[in-house]
Amino acid sequence: MATLNRKIPSKIKNNDLVDKRREQIFQATSKLIRKKGFHKTTMRDISKESGISLGNLYDYIRKKEDILYLFHDRVAQIIVNEMKEMGEDPGGPVQKLRKLIEGELETRDRYQDLIMTIYQESHSLSKASLKSLLINEEANMERYQQVIKEGIEIGVFKQANPAMLANLIKMMIECWVLRRWTLRGKVSLEEMKKGVVELVQNGIIHKANESNSKT
Repeated sequence: MATLNRKIPSKIKNNDLVDKRREQIFQATSKLIRKKGFHKTTMRDISKESGISLGNLYDYIRKKEDILYLFHDRVAQIIVNEMKEMGEDPGGPVQKLRKLIEGELETRDRYQDLIMTIYQESHSLSKASLKSLLINEEANMERYQQVIKEGIEIGVFKQANPAMLANLIKMMIECWVLRRWTLRGKVSLEEMKKGVVELVQNGIIHKANESNSKT
């Protein structure tokens, strides 16, 4: 389980207990926002759902913004950890890139409600919180750039700017959540994975290496 960020001040000094209670808060709020949305979910609702008294709740978080930060930090850490495991796959860059794309789409599909809430409410975060969260996003982006650089260096991928390609790939992946209102019912997750992978591979793999994209 990813540690729920300790940068948020807590009155409790026992770190294990803080992690445990914040996990309860995370799980409770996740359920509530699917039913009521973030704005309509109150601290009292979270207290009741999590089983933590309202008074004790403020020992672990100061305000609702902290919960929003926990959401982003938790989802970002999950994605980064999964990307790290996939990036260490012994396969070549074509296989690694395909697994990164498919894995992140699966993760974003699993946490789509939370991710959408983060996008919608990001304006509520402080500058310090936003800056901290961008670090996680950069770590995620770096995974893609490393694989793309590897493919370029060994001649499997065409010469291109790795940062540009990584950002273009991420934009396509984020469409699964940001444009879910128009994709759901028309496109399955498997179709989305196949479509993004094929668009990327057809665009950057050298023709001489097309056979490698099958493996």
